[in-house]
Amino acid sequence: MPTIRDVARKARVSIATVSRVINNSPHQVGRETREKVLRAVQELDYRPNALAQGLIMKRSMTVGIIIPDISNPYYAEIVRGIQDAADRAGYAIVLQNTDRKKDKIIRCIQVLRDKKADGIIFSGGIIHGYETLSALGELNSRVVVIGRHEVDFPAVRVDNIGGATQAIQHLVDLGHERISFINGPEMSTTSIDRQRGYKNALAQNNLPFERELVKRGNLTPESGYMAVKEVLQLRNRPTGVFTSNDLMAFGAICGARELGLKVPDDLAVVGFDNIPLCTYFDPPLSTVEIPMYEIGLSAMEMLMDLINQSEFDRYKIFKTRLIKRRSSQGKNT
Repeated sequence: MPTIRDVARKARVSIATVSRVINNSPHQVGRETREKVLRAVQELDYRPNALAQGLIMKRSMTVGIIIPDISNPYYAEIVRGIQDAADRAGYAIVLQNTDRKKDKIIRCIQVLRDKKADGIIFSGGIIHGYETLSALGELNSRVVVIGRHEVDFPAVRVDNIGGATQAIQHLVDLGHERISFINGPEMSTTSIDRQRGYKNALAQNNLPFERELVKRGNLTPESGYMAVKEVLQLRNRPTGVFTSNDLMAFGAICGARELGLKVPDDLAVVGFDNIPLCTYFDPPLSTVEIPMYEIGLSAMEMLMDLINQSEFDRYKIFKTRLIKRRSSQGKNT
């Protein structure tokens, strides 16, 4: 493996100069000299030792990612975006899964704190509360959140209200007047915002909000399956269902089929997220698309700005896009 000494010899500069270039030192290095060093690095395929870099910069060169459900493809896409941005910055990631449990959230924070992580990204789940925020300790100033949380951290957010409104308006435009909503966890700000969008769209179309049409799941296919079977037992059953994520929509479609209903002929279904499986499900799922990969990239770039004490916008909001497929429209709509 080539060493920093080999790079210095090839570029005909000192080891100190090479170190300044590869570590982005504040010491001035001339443009021509910098280009010689970078060219030598590329030609030798030199890879700086992350531990040595961390010692020089007084950093661990790792960041922590805390997610609530590692089995959900939604988080997989976000983590992929985070990792790609981390790779470019020379950082490694440490992934922690919480199962949406407060004690596990606190334990994950403590693990990352003990490993001297340079920063943390929270994606999903609920992180407010005295115990959770106290556990962050000295990491408080190096935290980025994905989603709307009731904390004053830099955040990458999604227009969940607008996305839910798009989904309901789509079903209304298709002629549906009784539309059920299978929502996520009660304390989740994402769930709160998506229900707000659901209610807004009903009001804008002079349709009543009926509490019996709103059910709650835990974002798994099983919970969507159970919730839709419950709502379809109503005497005046809904003809459309909107779910707070795609996994619950998959479960809802299976539940409707078990009751002898056809999707979308008897029941139109729209999800939220646009995970890759939506295209290949039968029928392909109409859904509200979130740019998950781009959200992950933005969160990591924001965290790097925090770590490097650079100026940046503390909030970024991504718009959603309705993707129309056969689960709501059928073949000839």
